[in-house]
Amino acid sequence: MAVAKAKTKKKPPAKAAAKPVKAPARPKPALRSAPRPRAEPAPLIPAAGKPVFTSAQPSVKPRALASGDFTLDKLHQVSLTATNLDTAVEFYRDVLGLRFVARLDPPGLAFFAIGSLRLMLSATASQATLYFLVDDVDDAVRELKKRGVSFLHPPRMIHRDEAGEFGKKGNEEWMAFFRDPSGNLLGLVERR
Repeated sequence: MAVAKAKTKKKPPAKAAAKPVKAPARPKPALRSAPRPRAEPAPLIPAAGKPVFTSAQPSVKPRALASGDFTLDKLHQVSLTATNLDTAVEFYRDVLGLRFVARLDPPGLAFFAIGSLRLMLSATASQATLYFLVDDVDDAVRELKKRGVSFLHPPRMIHRDEAGEFGKKGNEEWMAFFRDPSGNLLGLVERR
């Protein structure tokens, strides 16, 4: 039996009705869940045989020094900022147990001995300053100037130890200051 196809009349396309514009959806409140676990901090002491820093290529290549080349290899003093000198002295002396050497008021300085190194606390010091002990500050300045270092001032006497608090009575400390490429203050010290 044959099926007859019914002819249907095509309806003209309906005009597209304007769709209502929806307001932007409000963000859903965050689900309260247990806090995510924090990553464990790296250990201060690396596991045996594991380097702390690794690099395929060092950014600064070591240069061999010729015999007799000038080097800074003796750290003499480190200075730190002390916003309250009394509190800082109590902390370094009484809490950390450093050997208190002297306090100079004015200008508001306190000194401690850490082995052969000296720590200076000062309200006017930069964040940290390294002082390198040299045999002859004038020679050291000349050598570093040849290497392109600009000094803030020529070598001058900074302190005469009349009481013998820092060593031999009457010793003078002559210093010259310069900055590293990052702006940190560095000093050369000769004890005369």
